[in-house]
Amino acid sequence: MKYILLTIALFFCTLFGFAQENLMISKVKFQGNKHVHKSQLEDEIAIEKSTWMKRKIFGKEPVYYSRALYNDDIARLRIFYQKEGYLNVQFDEPEVTIGKKNRVAITFIIHEGEPVTISDISYRVDSLKNLDDVLQAKDKRKLLLQTQVNTSKKFRDEAILNDKQLIAETFYDYGYPYTSVDYNLKVDTISNITSVQWDIDRGKLAYIGETTITGNERVPSKSILRQVAYREGEVWSKKKIDQTQKQIYNQGNYRIASIRTRIEEEQLDTIPLQIQIREAPRWSARFGAGYGREDKLRAYTDLQYLGFITHTGRLNFYAKHSGLEPYNVYLKFSQPSFLVPINTLSIHPFIQKQDEPGYKLKKYGASLTFLQNFSKELNTSIGVVYEDVTQDTTGLFTDNDFDFDETIYNKLGLVLGAIYNNADPILDPVQGYAISFNMKTNDVVFSGDFPFFRILTEFKTYFGIQPGVVLALKGKIGGIKRTDGVDFIPVEEKFYAGGSHSVRGWSRGNLGPQNENGIPVGGNSLLETSAEFRFDIGRRMKFNVFIDAGNVWEDSFEYHITDLRYAAGLGLRFKTPVGPAGIDFARPVFDSENKWQVHFNIGHSF
Repeated sequence: MKYILLTIALFFCTLFGFAQENLMISKVKFQGNKHVHKSQLEDEIAIEKSTWMKRKIFGKEPVYYSRALYNDDIARLRIFYQKEGYLNVQFDEPEVTIGKKNRVAITFIIHEGEPVTISDISYRVDSLKNLDDVLQAKDKRKLLLQTQVNTSKKFRDEAILNDKQLIAETFYDYGYPYTSVDYNLKVDTISNITSVQWDIDRGKLAYIGETTITGNERVPSKSILRQVAYREGEVWSKKKIDQTQKQIYNQGNYRIASIRTRIEEEQLDTIPLQIQIREAPRWSARFGAGYGREDKLRAYTDLQYLGFITHTGRLNFYAKHSGLEPYNVYLKFSQPSFLVPINTLSIHPFIQKQDEPGYKLKKYGASLTFLQNFSKELNTSIGVVYEDVTQDTTGLFTDNDFDFDETIYNKLGLVLGAIYNNADPILDPVQGYAISFNMKTNDVVFSGDFPFFRILTEFKTYFGIQPGVVLALKGKIGGIKRTDGVDFIPVEEKFYAGGSHSVRGWSRGNLGPQNENGIPVGGNSLLETSAEFRFDIGRRMKFNVFIDAGNVWEDSFEYHITDLRYAAGLGLRFKTPVGPAGIDFARPVFDSENKWQVHFNIGHSF
């Protein structure tokens, strides 16, 4: 009898195990995660909900619930929380609800506890010295460590590891490539505080030795050595070596450009460097196609030839078609490291047709531009642009001076630009800011028929409110003015508002002055501002809500806050390898206009 009972018990255990293994996960929730966003927790666990789209569209196998899988995820979450400073995190038994068709909803129940904070930080250099003994005050100010004595800021493993690298690199830049950094923590688990002691061993002072180059076939070594920011025999500096590597790669002729050093145990006082090059193919081509609500069907091709005229010169042939640009064809010759390593010379003849809501035109011309790459964040440019424009002004102007259908004119202008951008990460920022400035003086420096100057400035900033929540803000202001007292300004130089990267409650170019036919004619002053909250709602999706404001005025450099027009809306973004892509829905608010606008975007609106 007992064998029969045992057999029945084993049968039901097997049946239960089989049923458990076939519990498809339909929902995953978290309870008690007050300080950590659920998207961060979802990234740490293997359990994820199965959806029809994942299974049928993306062909992804569903995840089935099991106790072993849950226990593994709890171990992962515990490690994650402890790295975030929550050493006393606890987990209750999960809430598991089994629904129809063996679909299961799981709730992780978390008790985070209080985070550990830093009570004291000390430094010991070469076992005997303090940090003040080896670094000047100005150098200490540059040492922007994330770990600070702060009872309101939690201790995080990631911050400690980042600071460890930052301390080491500080000494690398002052001639100590053999620097090793370690830390000791004294954690009080009752008071939830810890002290941090940094132990720094600088090792031997070292100097830069001989530089050799390997892998270059087309580009001569002397062209590469012109990018070197250090001198043989000077004190070791990682910063100058990194700058050299960047300047070599920015020549645009290489797939790989790296600098190898031999940091050996015997700690040589002179260290040789080896620049390793892998050149890019001389010919390359890129093609693309897509569809947008504003530019309709678009397609482009970009052909590149390396080693044109000079060993490092680049020639590009580019052709594009879209609804806004029926054709845009140009050649561009680029000469990197022109006169100095940070400067690139660009010569750019072009022919283009534009079909905007407010104007249609054909133009050809050329530009001569010098581009300066001062750092990863800061870039500037200065150039001269010549354009020969044939413009169809039918229905656009009522000025007595322009009573014909087409206007043909030339423009010759000086163009200046600068942008500083430390937003991070670059494609989907959660912190930092970007500011850009552009100025054009047409026929002012060079005499001509249409003397004017045009200025446009934009500022964007990003705040990580909490994990998974970002506040993005934007402001843009511009103005254009004739310098000879005449009112007429070519319509393609005027400002227009409305569209996917402007005030989203209006279609492209349709916010601002219009003629009697309802066609946008642009204005001489522009003001825009936007605020947008972005929320993570899953591993690969974002939800955003926003409000935009702006307008365009006919008078030059005159802005009337009471005339601002407003729009509000919401949207979705999907994370892709090339950045977020998605859709925005917006409509005017506090306005007689109430039509909804739909905008498809690659990337964020700003």
